[in-house]
Amino acid sequence: MGKPIDCSGPTYSFDKKEDADGQFHDRDTLEEVLTRSDPIRRYGIGVLFGGASTAGTAIADEEPVVIPGLAENEDNPDADQPPVTVEGRLRHDEADSDDFDLSDANRRRPAAMAISFKVRVPVGGALSVSVAGAYYDRVRVTIPAVATPRDWWVRRPFELIGEIPGDTVLRDLNQLKVVPAKAVALNSKLPPTRTPAVRVFSRMVPRETSEDLRLVTVAVVNEAPETGAASAFFQLDFMVTATNGVAIEPYPDVDQPDSDDEERSIALLYRNRRTYAIGHGCAATWGGSDGVAWVKADPVPTYEVESLTPDVVEKHPDGTRTPVSVSMAALADNTPEGRAQVETVLRLYSRWIEERHALVPGLETQAFRDTAIRHLDLCRDQLARMAEGWRLAQTDPLTARAFQLANYAMLFQQVRSRLKPRDVIRNRDGIYRPEGAHPDAKPGERDGMWRAFQIAFVLASLPELVNPKHERRPLVDLIFFPTGGGKTEAYLGAAAISLLARRLRNKDDAGTDILMRYTLRLLTAQQFLRASSLICVLEDIRSKNEDELGTAPFGIGVWLGGSSTPNTWKDAKKSLRELQSNYTASNKFLLLKCPWCGTKMGPIRNKNGQDTIGYVLADPKVVLRCVDDECRYGGRRGLPVHVIDEDIYESRPSIVIGTVDKFATMTWRPQARSLFGLGDDGERVVSPPSLIIQDELHLISGPLGSMVGLYEPVIDDLATDRRGDDPVPAKIIASTATVRRYEDQIKGLFGRKKVALFPPHGIEEGHSFFAEPATVDGERAPGRRYLGIMWASDGSTQTVQTRVAAATLQAGTSIPEEFRDGYWTNLNFLNSLRELGNTVSLLESDVPDYLVGLKRRDGITPRWPRNTMELTSRRRSDEIPKAIQQLETSLPSDDCVDICLASNIIEVGVDIDRLGLMTIVGQPKTTAQYIQVSGRVGRKATVPGLVITIYGATKPRDRSHYERFRTYHQQLYAQVEPTSVTPFAEPVLKRALHASAIARMRQLQPALEPNPFPKDDFDAAIELIRTRAELADPEELTIFDHWVRARSRQWDTGERTVWAASTYFDGDPKEGILLPAGSLADPDNKALVWETPLSMRSVDAECRLKVSQAYLIEDAGPEEGDL
Repeated sequence: MGKPIDCSGPTYSFDKKEDADGQFHDRDTLEEVLTRSDPIRRYGIGVLFGGASTAGTAIADEEPVVIPGLAENEDNPDADQPPVTVEGRLRHDEADSDDFDLSDANRRRPAAMAISFKVRVPVGGALSVSVAGAYYDRVRVTIPAVATPRDWWVRRPFELIGEIPGDTVLRDLNQLKVVPAKAVALNSKLPPTRTPAVRVFSRMVPRETSEDLRLVTVAVVNEAPETGAASAFFQLDFMVTATNGVAIEPYPDVDQPDSDDEERSIALLYRNRRTYAIGHGCAATWGGSDGVAWVKADPVPTYEVESLTPDVVEKHPDGTRTPVSVSMAALADNTPEGRAQVETVLRLYSRWIEERHALVPGLETQAFRDTAIRHLDLCRDQLARMAEGWRLAQTDPLTARAFQLANYAMLFQQVRSRLKPRDVIRNRDGIYRPEGAHPDAKPGERDGMWRAFQIAFVLASLPELVNPKHERRPLVDLIFFPTGGGKTEAYLGAAAISLLARRLRNKDDAGTDILMRYTLRLLTAQQFLRASSLICVLEDIRSKNEDELGTAPFGIGVWLGGSSTPNTWKDAKKSLRELQSNYTASNKFLLLKCPWCGTKMGPIRNKNGQDTIGYVLADPKVVLRCVDDECRYGGRRGLPVHVIDEDIYESRPSIVIGTVDKFATMTWRPQARSLFGLGDDGERVVSPPSLIIQDELHLISGPLGSMVGLYEPVIDDLATDRRGDDPVPAKIIASTATVRRYEDQIKGLFGRKKVALFPPHGIEEGHSFFAEPATVDGERAPGRRYLGIMWASDGSTQTVQTRVAAATLQAGTSIPEEFRDGYWTNLNFLNSLRELGNTVSLLESDVPDYLVGLKRRDGITPRWPRNTMELTSRRRSDEIPKAIQQLETSLPSDDCVDICLASNIIEVGVDIDRLGLMTIVGQPKTTAQYIQVSGRVGRKATVPGLVITIYGATKPRDRSHYERFRTYHQQLYAQVEPTSVTPFAEPVLKRALHASAIARMRQLQPALEPNPFPKDDFDAAIELIRTRAELADPEELTIFDHWVRARSRQWDTGERTVWAASTYFDGDPKEGILLPAGSLADPDNKALVWETPLSMRSVDAECRLKVSQAYLIEDAGPEEGDL
C-alpha cells in the first residue's frame, strides 16, 4: 500500500518535503513501512522483546544447558552449570501443575512464548517446528525543512524450520535443549539478519507408565540483549507438527478420584472435545485432517461455539428433511393434524433414544457406558411423562379443555405481543387517539407454532398442573436450554394450563395462581409486558365462557420495590402528578403499550409538562386504560394489569410477577397474605398459588441465594394447601441456560429432593434431540465466534479498549449493506461501574483522538462514536424499556446506537435479534455470567455473533483464560462453576432468621402483636424453618439452635409493643422491634431492636460526609478583640 521507497540502506533522503507525505512500502520486498510510530507502539500482540535470560547448547552436545523459567531454577549465572533436574513428586490434583513456568513469557515485555503438549514417540519419530514472524529495520529518513531526521521502520519477514529428533524427546528428560533451526529464504535479496531461538523441554507424563509417552514444551525466545524496537520480533507464531509416526495425544486431565454423577456426565458429553495443547504467553490451538497432527501457538485465538437450534427436523430415507413443529391452532381445535404433529414428536424422540442406546456398547470405557445408560433412562422417564400428559389431553375432559384453551391463549399471546407500537396523536378536542385502523390480530405464517421442546415440556408437566394431588407434584422441573431457545414460551404455556385448570376445577376459586420470580428488574419488566398479553387473551376467553371459568377476571400484577412501582394508592397519585409536571420524573407505571392492541401508553410532552396516555386518575385510584375506543380494554373497562401494591393485595391477580427481593417485605407487610389465598384473619379463603416459576435459577446463588433459601420455607408453607387429607404443595418450574450442581441448589433453596432436568442429556454435548447443531442447506450454520486479545507489552487495558473500539467502529462501514446493521452496534460489557466510567472517558477523548491518528496515517474517513448509551443499574426502572427500544433501532436510522456500555444488567432479559457484536472487557467473574452475557449477541441465524474478549495481561485469571482459550470455549458449559447456597450459615441466620419467622407469623395472624412474646407462634415458625435446615444442611443445626435461643431470649425480655421501629411502617422508633436494615438506629434508644431486611441483598447504612472548616478557626486563634 502506498508509494515505493528504497529501504536497502540505513538512510533515505527526500528531495521535496511533500514527497514524504502519505503511505509507503519497500520497493524491493513490497513490505510495509511504518512512518508515524515505531512497531512497538503499532503492534502489541505476538511481540517478543529482547532480553531473555537464556543459554544453551545444541541437541547433540553432551552437556545440556538450562534456561531459567522452563526449569524451576530461575538463576543461571554460569552457563557451564549442570542441567537442573526436577526432584520430588509432581502434583496431579491441579490442572497443568506439572508445567514449568516460562518466566520470560510472563514478563511485562515478554521475551518468549511456548506451548506444552503430550506425544507418543516411536523409534525414528520426530517433531517438525516452523516459526514465522518479522522484525523491523530502522531507516533514518531526511526530509527537507525538517530539522532532525525521522526514524521509519521497514518490515523484514522470516520463517524458520527445525526438527526435534524423537530420541531427544525420549532421552533428555527435565533438560532444556536448543533446537537447530534454519531460515527459509522468503526473499533472495534479503535473508534475515536475526531470528529467535527455539528450545524444547521434555518430561515424563504424570500417572503414565508407557516409555514412549512424554510431555513436551516448545519455546521460542528472543535472546537479543537489547529490549527496544530494533531488537524485538513481531507477528510471531509457530507450529509443531508430528512426523514419522509421532502421535499427539490429549493433554493429561486433572485427577478426579471422587467424581460424582454430574462430573461423570460432563466427562461423557465432552469426551470428543479434549485439550491437546496449553499456551504460555500465548494461546494454543491444534488440528489435522485425521486426528491431531499439529499444535500451534496462537497470539490472537478464535473459537466458534457451535450454534444450537431448537428446530427439530425429521430425516427421510430419500435424504429430504421435514421441519417438526406443532400448531397451536390445530391443538386448540383438536384437529387430526394437531394430534399427528404431537405424535410425530413423541415417535421421533422415542426413535432417537433407541438410536443412542445402540451406540452405548461402542463407547470407550465402562464409566462412559454406565453414564450413557443413566442419561438414556432419564430420557425414557421424560418420554413416559410426555405420553401420560398427551393421553390425559385426549381422554380426560378437564385436561382436554384446559389444554385446548391454553393453546388458543398462547397462539394469540404470540400475535398480540408482537404487534408493533401504535403511535397516538392529539385531536382538536385535546383527546389522544391511535393512528391508523385498529389492528386485525390474525396469526401470520410464523405465529402459533410450538417448537418440539416446548410442547414436549408442556406435556411432561401437564399431569401435575391439572391434578394437584399427582404423585409428581413435588418434583421440580428445571428447563435447561441454551440462551435464546424459547424457555419463556415453554413456561408461559405451562402457566396458561395451570390458570385454566384451576378455574375449570372450581370457577369460583379466583386468586393468585402463579408466582413468577426473577432476580433483575430488567428481566421482570420485560417478562411483565409479555405475560400481560397472555392475561389479556385469557381474560377475553373467560368473558366468553363465564359458565366454565367464572365471573372473576384474570389479571396480572407486578410486585416490585418502591423505586420501580408505587406501593400505595397515595404513592400512585403522587407519582402520576410528578410524571405530568416533570419531564425527568420516573415512570413507575411501567406499561408503555397496550398488551392487547399495541397502542402506545405513557408520558408525552406538552407545553406545560407531560400528558400521561393510558394512566388515568379515578380517585382515589390510578387505573390503566387503552385510549383506543375499539380496543377490548379501552374506555372504562380498563386493562387487567396491576402495578400498585395495594391494588395487588386487593385484587389478587392471577399472575404476580416480582423480584425475589420483594418477598422480604412479608415481614413488614401482613397484607401480602392475600397473594397466598389468605383472608383478613389469616384463614384460607381461596386456593394458594399452585405454580411457582423461577427464571434464571443460576442467579439465585451466593449471598442472594442464601437469603432466598432462608425465606423459602415460609413461602413454601404459605403456598401449600392443607384443607384436604394430604397437603398439596405448589408445583415449581425453574429455568436457566447455565447451571451446575442443580440438585444441591434446589434442595437448599426449595427443600425438594427430586429434580427433573429438561431436556435430559444425551450421550454427546449439543445433541439432545430437542437441541441439535444448526444447519443451513445441509451445512453447519455459523456459530458464535469468540476472539481473545491480550496486549502483554507496554499498553494498558485502556489502550486495547481504545484500539478495539476504533477498529470495530471503522470496520462497520466496510461490511456489505445487507449485513451491516448486525455489527453496527458494539455492545460493551464491563465487570464494574468503575471500569464503565473509565470507558466513558475513552469514548469521549481517546477513541476520537485515535481515529484522528488513523485518518492522518491511513487516510480513512472516521466513523465517530456519536450515539453512545449506558445500560446499567444506574438507570431508572422506567428508562430501561426505553433503552431496550433504542437498542432495537436499526440502520439506516440516525438514532441507531454505535456503542452501548452495559453492566451485568444485560446478563438476562435483553433479547434483541439485531445485535451481533460484543466486546467484553476482562474475563467475567463466572463462566455462567460469561455465557449469559455473550449470549446477548448472535441470536439470529443471519447475524452470527462476534464476541471480542479483552484480557488483562497483569491479571492471572485473565491470563489463564487466554492461554487456555480453546480449551475453555470448546467446553463452556462444562466450565460453569457450581452454585453455592447456604441459607443456614451463621451470617445468614444472624441477618434474617427472625425476619423469616416473623414473616410467617404475621401472614397467618395479621392481628398478632409483638408483646407479650408470642412464644407458641414463634416456635411453630422456627420448627418449620428447622425442618428445612435438617434437610438442606444438618451440620448447621447447632448454630441454628443457638440463634433461636438468642432471639427467643431477647424477644421475651425486650418488651417491644409494636413491630416496626420506623415511622414508614406506622411504627414507633422507641417501641418497635424491627429496624429496616441499612437504617441508623436511634443512639439514645438502648432497648432491643433487630435490623431486618427489606431486601435480600446486602444493605449497609449510609452516612453523609461533611468537610468541616473548624480547624481553620482553631488555627487562626482568637481575634485581638476577644482577648
